[in-house]
Amino acid sequence: MSILFKIWSTIRRRMIWRKHRHVTSLWIRFIERHHTGQQSHYSLRQKVELPTNKVIWQYWGQGFAGDNLPAVVKLCFQSVDHFKGDYTVVRVDDDTFGQYIDLPDFILEKRASGIINRTFFSDMLRLALLKTYGGVWLDATILLTDSLPRSLSVQDFFVYQRDAQEKYSDYWENSFAFYWGWDKRHKVRMLNSIIFAKKHDPLLSCMIDLLFNYWRTRDKAINYFIFQILHEQLMVSGLGFNRGKIVSDVTPHLLQTKLAGGNYPISYREIFARTGIHKLTYFQDDAVAYLNEILRENLTTFHAIQNNE
Repeated sequence: MSILFKIWSTIRRRMIWRKHRHVTSLWIRFIERHHTGQQSHYSLRQKVELPTNKVIWQYWGQGFAGDNLPAVVKLCFQSVDHFKGDYTVVRVDDDTFGQYIDLPDFILEKRASGIINRTFFSDMLRLALLKTYGGVWLDATILLTDSLPRSLSVQDFFVYQRDAQEKYSDYWENSFAFYWGWDKRHKVRMLNSIIFAKKHDPLLSCMIDLLFNYWRTRDKAINYFIFQILHEQLMVSGLGFNRGKIVSDVTPHLLQTKLAGGNYPISYREIFARTGIHKLTYFQDDAVAYLNEILRENLTTFHAIQNNE
């Protein structure tokens, strides 16, 4: 590693930490007002009868017509359908989420005007649906290669989080420093693409209230990772929330980094043995074709997934 790269990495980390401090200070003020009853609480009503805590929720805002789904999303949806077990899969888009949940008017208005983009809207949608119905949230780019583990489904609230025991932290920090970091000053420490939660979990209720109040009073996201930094601040707030079961957020990223040519020391076979839940990204079609080959070589179930058996 060159001296110039080390200098740049140090400067970049300090810039990131400065931004995280700024976001943290904002959430501290919001959390204090929420805790002392100075902010609104929002009731959310169940609109459809569904099995409590046994729904897999997924969102693709553009709709599910064939032309709107990238190849990687189609593959991920097929995998979820195959490995759903006794869960009911519910997929919503911008036109259908209202069949299941009524969000505050100011959220809908700001979404319609473009003030709230799909990323920040889906942050709130996942919490609202999980609070109201319970279950599992899987982003559209989550690939399953095994059933959802019971060790996660029994948790009141579970997200993959930063693990202090990770041996190759430098590798991850160099791959995407805005997300990855092990220093205590780095406040993005969880993955919100995969959430297991029980209906009416207190942490869900607190987070959705805080995000609603944020967007009620603001017209711009202070940072891309406002959700993750809010979660971290609640963990250290002294309000009784705890981190729960710790499983490294490196784990669901292993397949993605391997496919992208990363040199993390693990084989495809070891990845599939370690986890059946994988966070992918919007790969081009040639990369998806290569992924299909890897799956066929390593998983006997893949042919059944492709054939919807």
